[in-house]
Amino acid sequence: MRYFGAILFMLIAGFWEAGAQISPLADQYLVNGFLTNPALAGTSRYAPLFLSARLDWLGMEGAPKYQTLTYHKTILDKRQRFNPRGFLNRGDNSFGKVGIGGGAFNLTTGAISQAGIHLDYAYHVYLDKGRLSFGLAPMYHQFIIDKSRLIPPGGTSDPVLENTGKEVLHFVDVNAGIHYFSKNFFAGASVVQLFNSSVWFGDLSFTSTEDNWNNSWLNRNFYTYAGLSFELGKSLLLEPSALLKYSEQKGIGIQANTLITISDNYQMGLFWRYRQAIGFFAGIRTGNLVFRYQFESPIGSKVPVQFVSNQVLVGYLLE
Repeated sequence: MRYFGAILFMLIAGFWEAGAQISPLADQYLVNGFLTNPALAGTSRYAPLFLSARLDWLGMEGAPKYQTLTYHKTILDKRQRFNPRGFLNRGDNSFGKVGIGGGAFNLTTGAISQAGIHLDYAYHVYLDKGRLSFGLAPMYHQFIIDKSRLIPPGGTSDPVLENTGKEVLHFVDVNAGIHYFSKNFFAGASVVQLFNSSVWFGDLSFTSTEDNWNNSWLNRNFYTYAGLSFELGKSLLLEPSALLKYSEQKGIGIQANTLITISDNYQMGLFWRYRQAIGFFAGIRTGNLVFRYQFESPIGSKVPVQFVSNQVLVGYLLE
């Protein structure tokens, strides 16, 4: 664990001056980590069904907004005991070795939107005193251009915009990842859009080369994260963690988080995204119902500080 911490520190120090924008799905790392890594499928005590909505840069015209719906569960288990963190007792066949799930999302920024679905599969094994899972998630996306919202500069005419309909680009890709967790430590790595998605529409194309039009929403992105869990009391848990993202277009992005859980029913925390934003997170669980909220304010970026972001998640924990 000390070696892992040293490596993580060197990565952060080495890329301290690099800036990157965390993608919309990774922005939900605290609210719903399953969106960042398919290997989390089936790692929870329950089968969580989550619906979330996020509004970026509130008050800015054409600002990003998106909605997600996710569900995942363990199958082939023998219903043996869990602790509140979802970690199962050791023993042969004491937990389901297979996790399945899926989700749908819709992201909109001005005239551009991206809608898609993903199906997730994870396989779990014991490793030392914890569990290691491997995840894979094929995806189908639509990249949509609403030409009715595009206005030529200076009132000039543009034959491309005379047809005010929508242009839709279709593509498929795959997310993949690994995730490890034990009682006091968790870490993982994932890649989103592994195949570096390429799409074509007429003479327009997107490929991940410098000679073509690039769009960071479609580009391959890498994530790695790690955190520790400290029991400060019988019902108080402290979890510091860090998330790193890399893409060829944006470089390195860094996010640091501190989360406190009380009696497994209340959560609160702070986070800092290098040259991007600072914010806080809060969550409450009552019975099987879950509510989570995330607020963030821009810092050190081109986005004015008054354009804050808000995200709300509601969920139900199925047995």
